[in-house]
Amino acid sequence: MISVAVRGYGIVIWDDDGRWRTFTASHSLSALLATRVEIALEEHPGPVDTNDDACAALLSIDGAHLLAVDCDHGPGGCDGEIGRN
Repeated sequence: MISVAVRGYGIVIWDDDGRWRTFTASHSLSALLATRVEIALEEHPGPVDTNDDACAALLSIDGAHLLAVDCDHGPGGCDGEIGRN
């Protein structure tokens, strides 16, 4: 699972099964954020087959910041944590 906050819009949760959902303050913000997510996924070079691909696509959204990545390690134990904001 990956959680990404998008400034001014809300939060996107990407599940390990490739599904995503948004959490926002209103239905209109949810629709706008969903559109931004769909565009980011479509514009990602290549298929979005892994959590790393999904994370890269979601972080390409203007104002996006990584909140959390689900893993089996302790803090700092994942190679993928290096360089993520």
